[in-house]
Amino acid sequence: MNGINSANGLNAIPWHDLEAAGELRRRASLSFDRMETEPYEPDAVFKAPDYEWPGDWEGRTILALVLLAQSTQREPQHLAEIMERLPDRLNAHGYFGPVQEPGTVDEQQLSGNSWFLRAMAEHYRWKKDAFSLSVIERIVRHLLLPASGHYREYPILPEQRVFAGEAIGELQQERVGAWRLSSDIGCAFIMLDGATQAYQIVPLPELGALIDEMIAKFKTVDLAGLSFQTHATLSALRGVLRHYETTSDPSLLGKAEEVFALYVQAGMTESYANYNWFGRPDWTESCAVVDSFIVAVSLWKHTGKAAYLDTAHHIYYNGLGYGQRPNGGFGCDVCTGAGGERMLEPKSPELFEAFWCCTMRGGEGLARAIEYSYFVQGDQITVPFYGENRGWFIMKDGQLAIQQHTEYPYEGLVRLEVIESTVAKPVVLRLFVPPWAETSSIDLRVDGAARSVAVHNGFVTLTGVLEAETVIELAFGIFLRQETVFGRHGAHDAFSYRHGALLLGIDNAESPLAIGGDMDIVALGRGAYVMTASGAKLTPVNDLIDKPHDEAVRNRKQVLF
Repeated sequence: MNGINSANGLNAIPWHDLEAAGELRRRASLSFDRMETEPYEPDAVFKAPDYEWPGDWEGRTILALVLLAQSTQREPQHLAEIMERLPDRLNAHGYFGPVQEPGTVDEQQLSGNSWFLRAMAEHYRWKKDAFSLSVIERIVRHLLLPASGHYREYPILPEQRVFAGEAIGELQQERVGAWRLSSDIGCAFIMLDGATQAYQIVPLPELGALIDEMIAKFKTVDLAGLSFQTHATLSALRGVLRHYETTSDPSLLGKAEEVFALYVQAGMTESYANYNWFGRPDWTESCAVVDSFIVAVSLWKHTGKAAYLDTAHHIYYNGLGYGQRPNGGFGCDVCTGAGGERMLEPKSPELFEAFWCCTMRGGEGLARAIEYSYFVQGDQITVPFYGENRGWFIMKDGQLAIQQHTEYPYEGLVRLEVIESTVAKPVVLRLFVPPWAETSSIDLRVDGAARSVAVHNGFVTLTGVLEAETVIELAFGIFLRQETVFGRHGAHDAFSYRHGALLLGIDNAESPLAIGGDMDIVALGRGAYVMTASGAKLTPVNDLIDKPHDEAVRNRKQVLF
């Protein structure tokens, strides 16, 4: 079973019914390759007992391997051995790190073990093994439930926090009440992600009560005022949305929309990455970019609002596209737009790859991107993203298989061919049309015959019997356009160039170029353009993965003008 279900019945098809190819497959395979190198091998993956993020490295690694294995249908080299060694690395109660004294809660231990809990939940959903289930149950009983009552008292006053920190968070010197606090402010709420997934497997009433306590406290936090870590905020949102799927409580969906709107305005860069903390645009973190991508898709799925899906496209192609490095890992960049920053570049050579966190989270991001290829509800197939792939669908009265070919995001061309079908009843096929596409440019054809087009909630819809060899073709124009900045940044008078969902930049600009918005610009193909007066080239920013390592480390793009 995949990890995305819907309160409204819109569900992704299982990974085993989906064969990804093309660019997305290449990126996922490169990520998988990186996850099978030394930092994530059995002899290196387990951290020392005094590591300040217990379970974090191990959990993120196992989670990435479990999801990449399913989404690429490739057998992991080291996962079995890691799982075999796991019992000897856990404490007497079945989780990572020390057993705290009663009345003491370590938010970094909760955060790290949330990734371990999620890893075990996904492993259990995949393998249905007794060991993973037992670990889930022990973490819930011995780490999570003892935190009951303490989340209510989580310190949220500015004078209780330290507003400083490095790329790897550190524990504060002094306890505040029961809490040992982190410089990654709010990381205790990352556990909402793990707890809500555990609750779907082990629905204990007392765990449900703790989740309610965690969410109630989260709702009271001034996220921007307290400078919450955006990774923690978005991981918590994924937990809130998962609990919405479990409970159908509309207040949870409303809160998720509210917080995500705050993130887009006050925590997202102009390259669709993130500030590491609200109000502190020190660097981006691909961990949070992955979170934001998953949250955006979940919000679209539950609300039907096409704007969320459009945001997800921009996050995937730009935030994640630039964040992935040539070795398959993921790293940290400057916060484009903040303080008038017009450039996009890696933050530093030391943060070029954040192999201790972002590289592992990138694995889930790409696995989810594969998963989001198709959604099914009753007799309806929804295609929210375009890619080279083949999907198999079980409908009410039979099965069908669809082969997809596309030139997106460079050209608005999509071709779906039904290669197998035993379905005799009509199927409703929904194809996404981005909001920036001109309606007059949309062309929909079935076996070469034009069909009428109407866009509703971001989709064109086709209803008919999908027999074998039926070919559906969708075309829409992708042109150069300008967009003003969208966030609360210092570069209020700036604009960017876009080719559809692709953010464009000028490579290795020594200093910001002053460019008028009415310059003569000629298309070169594949989303690239040349400014005829200067000869400067605008190219999509998602090309860092294709550059040699040393060139990628030094890469510098002007993306705001």
